[in-house]
Amino acid sequence: MVHKKTITAASLVQEGHPIATQAVPADFAWLRDSTGSETQTLHFHLENGCTGYVQIAWAYLALTTTIQTNAMFALPGQPCVFETHNGHNLKVKNNSQEYECKGLAMSWNKDYTKLSIKYTAGRERSPKGATATLEFVRKSDGYKIGDGKNYIGDGIAQHSFYPTGEVTAQGEVGGTKFESKGLAMFVHAHSGNIMPYNVGAEWNTVFFVGHPESIPVDQRTTANSSTYHVLQYTTPKSYGSVSCSNAGLTDSNGLRAIFSNTQVEHHDLVEDKNGSGYSLPDRVVFTSTGKTVDGKSAKVVFDSKPTQRLHDIDVLREMPYVLRRLVQALITKPFVFERLEKDTKVRIEIEGEEPYTLVGVAFDELTLMK
Repeated sequence: MVHKKTITAASLVQEGHPIATQAVPADFAWLRDSTGSETQTLHFHLENGCTGYVQIAWAYLALTTTIQTNAMFALPGQPCVFETHNGHNLKVKNNSQEYECKGLAMSWNKDYTKLSIKYTAGRERSPKGATATLEFVRKSDGYKIGDGKNYIGDGIAQHSFYPTGEVTAQGEVGGTKFESKGLAMFVHAHSGNIMPYNVGAEWNTVFFVGHPESIPVDQRTTANSSTYHVLQYTTPKSYGSVSCSNAGLTDSNGLRAIFSNTQVEHHDLVEDKNGSGYSLPDRVVFTSTGKTVDGKSAKVVFDSKPTQRLHDIDVLREMPYVLRRLVQALITKPFVFERLEKDTKVRIEIEGEEPYTLVGVAFDELTLMK
């Protein structure tokens, strides 16, 4: 087997230059260039306890283009609902400020401060399917690590983030109507000139929303919330098993710190009783190191113990036939495990300040492609 290198965006930043740069609207434009994949995703936590995401996904593999809508809604007291559907006919308009396909439309305003989403894919296919409208108003600038591009062999993988914003949502899931507000983050991911399953063999994603422990419970609101997110993946052995990571911390004033290095440790592995063939960690420790936006050293430690299993995605089962046959020949068991942790704590250490703890809820996603 010919082994190729992985060169991370962080490693290409010249000494004396900031490790992170501001993401601009062009970083969220659809690219759809060459073999690869692309997603636009809004993750959210609502005050009514609902956790979820809405996503448009595009992929070009083996002369076949696919467009899918993916959505998850986990309402308290209700079974978690995950839907994936063939999106058909992706249309990108108005300098990539608007994109839509069958069942899902996303539209940014002129200055990219507000995103409107209309999700109807579930209802279009079943009277009991999900439907939702969401409006995301970002509270901070976007960011990317270096130029945002990790070079994996002859291909690239890049991510850009709007790490926090207020979201209002209303819809109906499993016959239950809901209306609430909360916090969300938006992510644009793109891989080019590389098959998606060659980007990462293992992915770890976290989206946490909480409050400083010092704020009394009855005074905690969306307006004084903080967030911490991680998107980390390890390239396959054939590309060096290199860790590529992005992480950010926000507070009520916006983006507080950006982390180009996140170590992920899986502990207490237990064989999956649902039959995926994998052993899953009951405990995951995330340690992020980086800088605040004003240049101070910063560190976040999240000792995660996700207790609520939301949904497992058997990737092969959800793929169209042609892609399934292609991927199945190269990857035995691609699975996504989505879990939730309530009343969890994140420890923050910032140079020159007293360490403090955030208390809140975290969405945890582990993807294994081995």
